[in-house]
Amino acid sequence: MSFDFNAQTSWEWSLANNEIFTVDGLSSLIDDKLLKVSSQSSHKTLRNNLVPKKLEIFVWRVLKKRFPVRVELDKRGIDLHSVRCPICDNDLESVEHSLYNSHLACDIWNRVFKWWNLGSYVPPNGIDCLHGKSSQVMSSLRSKIWQAVAWVTTYYLWKNRNMKVFQNKSWCAPMLLNEIQVKSFEWISSRSKGKSLDWINWLSNPSLYLS
Repeated sequence: MSFDFNAQTSWEWSLANNEIFTVDGLSSLIDDKLLKVSSQSSHKTLRNNLVPKKLEIFVWRVLKKRFPVRVELDKRGIDLHSVRCPICDNDLESVEHSLYNSHLACDIWNRVFKWWNLGSYVPPNGIDCLHGKSSQVMSSLRSKIWQAVAWVTTYYLWKNRNMKVFQNKSWCAPMLLNEIQVKSFEWISSRSKGKSLDWINWLSNPSLYLS
């Protein structure tokens, strides 16, 4: 047996039809096999390059309910002193309650909706927001930015919850909204290519500003 050392060789990617590896191809494979939230969702990917990768993972866990709220921890046999919401103590701490339906969550979502001039928030519209949906027709860029803001809103609701649990302190609603506005502006403006965001317009009415 002999080898032809002059022959050209190449790697083949067996998981693609054309046997050529690409990052997009691998991402689509992961979406279809692992990250798909539901067959009805038009947003099979959970990517939004306007926010850090940790938010993509965070939102995927929220939508899949693979999230350490007390109800889910209790289902896994973790011994807790209580499964009630640590913020209000009025209901069980589920994903829906913590991030969409509690008094604080509804207050914050209403403030975000008012900030974006989107009318009133009706629970559990927060789920639709994570998919980039709203009550208004939006351009693709505006919808993507709105989705990013919704992700930041959910993330900071959870961050506020953890502050209460581990540090026994929390933001009031106006302060929490301010954190969402500042952080979403910081993340989005640093990642939006070809779209320069202005802080004054962003703070006053981003929905109109981005139209």
